[in-house]
Amino acid sequence: MSLEIIAAIIAKTARCNIEDVKPESELVALGLSSLDTLTMLFELEEAFDIEIPNEVIPSIVTVNDILGKLEGIKQTA
Repeated sequence: MSLEIIAAIIAKTARCNIEDVKPESELVALGLSSLDTLTMLFELEEAFDIEIPNEVIPSIVTVNDILGKLEGIKQTA
């Protein structure tokens, strides 16, 4: 998965600078509400042509979590 694409989608959704999106960044600290997070995850699904299982969503807190979950999903697809 491309951190650059993920960071761009997060920055657009959170309305923050892409430079602020680091692997250790928490989504809440970047300004994402729970609704923003769902919107961002939907955009990631479309960008990477994957489906993120609903049971995985609560465990996504940081950018690293997104990277790990998307890698796992892509490998099982």
